Amino acid sequence: MEAAIDPTKRSTLQNLFARASADALPVEGQLSSTSLTHLAEAALLMGHDATAEHLLHHALLDRPGDATLHAIAERIAARRGDGAARLAHLEAQLSERPDDTDLLRRQAHLLASAGEADAERPVRRLEALGEVTAADRSLLSGIRARAGAPDEALAEIEAALREDPSQPDDWVRRGELLEATDVDQALTSAESCLNIDRQHGEGWALKARCLARLPGREQEALKAATHAVALNAGGWTTVMLKADLQESIGAFTAAEEGLDRALLAHAENAPLRAAIATRRLERGRLDDAQTLLDAVPVGVDHASLHLVEGRLALARAALIRDGTGAVDGGRLREAGDAIDQALKLDRENGLAWLAMGRVQRLLGDFDAASESLTRAGRLLDEHLPALCAEAALLALEHGDDIEAERLTDAADIRGEGALIAYVRGNIAARRGRLDDAIAKYDEALTLDPTHVRARLNRCSAYLGGDLPERALEDAERLLAQAPNLLLARLRRAESKMALTHWNEAVADLKVIIDAVPNHHHALTQLAACQVALDRPERAEAPLNEALRAAPNHAHAWHQRGLLYLRWERFEEAASDFEAAIRCRGDHLDARLHLAAIHHV
Repeated sequence: MEAAIDPTKRSTLQNLFARASADALPVEGQLSSTSLTHLAEAALLMGHDATAEHLLHHALLDRPGDATLHAIAERIAARRGDGAARLAHLEAQLSERPDDTDLLRRQAHLLASAGEADAERPVRRLEALGEVTAADRSLLSGIRARAGAPDEALAEIEAALREDPSQPDDWVRRGELLEATDVDQALTSAESCLNIDRQHGEGWALKARCLARLPGREQEALKAATHAVALNAGGWTTVMLKADLQESIGAFTAAEEGLDRALLAHAENAPLRAAIATRRLERGRLDDAQTLLDAVPVGVDHASLHLVEGRLALARAALIRDGTGAVDGGRLREAGDAIDQALKLDRENGLAWLAMGRVQRLLGDFDAASESLTRAGRLLDEHLPALCAEAALLALEHGDDIEAERLTDAADIRGEGALIAYVRGNIAARRGRLDDAIAKYDEALTLDPTHVRARLNRCSAYLGGDLPERALEDAERLLAQAPNLLLARLRRAESKMALTHWNEAVADLKVIIDAVPNHHHALTQLAACQVALDRPERAEAPLNEALRAAPNHAHAWHQRGLLYLRWERFEEAASDFEAAIRCRGDHLDARLHLAAIHHV
């Protein structure tokens, strides 16, 4: 382009513009707007954009609406990537040439790329002028899709394809719009795209997603996903889909190796790293998940990484529960801090609000949990099983098993997974239907054998149903899975108590009390064991400790009342039975013992 300038003038201009780069040209009031325009064009041709902009600024002061000046200014703004300035200069040109189709198209593309709601206006103007093309309709389809009008978006892309069916990108867009409602038509669109361009990565990714939803077509889906990943298309979700498909045909090692290769090639891809870490977390590989999070490159930050960190802390809290919150409370607060960081980066992250609601419920802050779940419900599918399950668990905390059942029924449209089966087990247990509860926990554990809470609750249900041998089996398996899970150790002790293995129960209870000295339930059970071993003199001290730690623990009052009754200290026994009744009005054994004392 510089060749258009006379060589003798070019040297002079080069010197002039070089001086101007250090000290702006003193042009105000000295040159006409026409001269300023010619100089600006020359400066732009020779690569002196700042000087050209300076000259144009003064020219526009004299001719503010001049379309030619604004066209040059738009070129400068385009070269420096200033979309807002480009739009301003386009508007100025369109005010003089409102029917210029090139200007309208440039404006539409700029507005669309900026995500502006007004992007549709210039395309509609082209339509009114009878100048709309297939490419314009394709652009309009994208605009309508982003505006939340999928039917209108589909109508536009189909109109574009009727006019020009040779555009593979348009076939992909049609497929993406149909994917959720008509997978067969979406697959047809993917095939049409690939018939035009066999190397179209997004077409392969679309085909893989569609085939993955069709029964018996896993092998074809895997081939499509492999093509997409090889073409670096489909984003991190296609990488994960490929791994899922490999696992579905038994290629577990290949799936893991593929994920490792993908992460090595895209180490800074935070959503991919978070997805792989989540996958390993959900498979019980907590240390592997933590290793991925620890290896995040410096400078990489993303809400999804903090969310996985929070979920990892939640999982670790579940493996060290003691039943009092003294041990796992720190992990829960750690989880809350990580999830809060995720929400600072992305306030519209529905999964983060869901996780925050769970943390708050486990910490006993039910009002905050309800608010977080409400926020999550606005951002996620209302029938998402994880959301329904968490809301149901919160309803159970409020004693509302009817609402909990309604929520689990709502999740059934997605099928009953391990989480929903677990919640149904909790509802049945709350209603005293232990056989039904055990059946639901069985379902949950069949679907997910590592589900700690389902196994813990089934263990409790076995104890309540006088099945201590089965309870002991569950407790042993939990301790093999999580040796520091004090709640599992407590259930093992209670199972052994039910089997009259008193000394073994004492050993487990002492481990719990060493870890949590004020564990009131373990102290109470230890006292019961000492009495059963005919060592009542060793029972009073742990009961006193239990009542200091938990003055409202009815079982401890009752146990100490029995101890005093054994020692014929009737007044103290009566006082303890009365305390047990104050703590729990339906404590029938305490009422019977108190009545017996008064009768005597």
